[in-house]
Amino acid sequence: MLPADLHICPLVPLHPLPRATADLPGTDGRLRTVPEDFEVEELPLYLPSGEGEHLYLWIEKIDVAADTLRRHLSRSLGVPPDAIGMAGLKDKRAVTRQWVSVPANAQARVGAVEAPGIRVLEAKLHRNKLRTAHLRGNRFRIRVREAGPDAARLARARLDVLVARGCPAFYGSQRMGHGGSTLAAGWALAKGVPRMARIGTPDGVVHQVNLADRSLRRLAASALQSHVFNCTVARRLGEGTLGLVLAGDVCRKVASGGVFVSSDAELDRARAALGEIEPTGPMWGPKMVRATATAGALEDEVLAACGLDLDDFAALGPLAEGTRRPLVIPVTEAGLDAEVDGYTVRFVLPAGAFATVVLGELMDGGATDGRPEADACG
Repeated sequence: MLPADLHICPLVPLHPLPRATADLPGTDGRLRTVPEDFEVEELPLYLPSGEGEHLYLWIEKIDVAADTLRRHLSRSLGVPPDAIGMAGLKDKRAVTRQWVSVPANAQARVGAVEAPGIRVLEAKLHRNKLRTAHLRGNRFRIRVREAGPDAARLARARLDVLVARGCPAFYGSQRMGHGGSTLAAGWALAKGVPRMARIGTPDGVVHQVNLADRSLRRLAASALQSHVFNCTVARRLGEGTLGLVLAGDVCRKVASGGVFVSSDAELDRARAALGEIEPTGPMWGPKMVRATATAGALEDEVLAACGLDLDDFAALGPLAEGTRRPLVIPVTEAGLDAEVDGYTVRFVLPAGAFATVVLGELMDGGATDGRPEADACG
């Protein structure tokens, strides 16, 4: 008999994720044998103007975690951690370049930032603090080693499909936490589990969690939304409707970002083919624009299959107000070069997209990863 204070989360992260390129052979391979195998360069939404009350630092870090960088900047510049702005978190076991903002009065101490694995490449003033999501996307250059014979040709064939059709906009498994622990915490929050709790995951592991922790609550709520979104993408991918506009779909205008509910699926499919609009999936919450008709019924079915309803997300309050996310992400500026033991792949993804999902498409679950920390997306 289970102890009374043990709560079992029934949700299991999708693993491996379904693949849009599953009809083509993939490669094996090993990622991040060394940090230099994985390069990420942030594409800013805007550049610093040269005047203002904030100092933007273009920073390169190698094998340094995002939270380690924030603590280092706080100590070396003498500023509180919450005064430091980042548009997105970047991987630890990688070479990454990104803008970081700090108060302008720290300008005289910028030289103190230099440390093993951390370099300031440029410093320039700007008017506002850098905020989360203030980026267009990220440029990746990733080396895949031990990929097997003919790997470059196989990977290039799959990459061509992703460039032509886009990549399913799945959240990477890292969003769900190790063994689904963060997802389980999100489920517990939504179901009103006491804040100090023991939560079991379907693999039999029991996690002691403090659901009063602000950071955990934010990550957990996002994981729960992301899981339902992933299940929606998987359903539509399996039905062959991922890139199509269904009746009642909530579509996003690519140029402006505005959303609307499709009342003419045939017309809107033509607009989507021209790149004017794109269908979106649900990040559930009370303020989310809901789909209707065929698309709405599908999204409701997926939510119910997860054992959740809108009230569960309402219980999360401001942590999960709800929004929409494109079902497909564009893969642009792509290229691939053969290497002696594998290949190097290059591509650009929009903000919020996961490079590991693209790599999964190329490697078809055959990857092993030398990283000590989960991948982060910008």
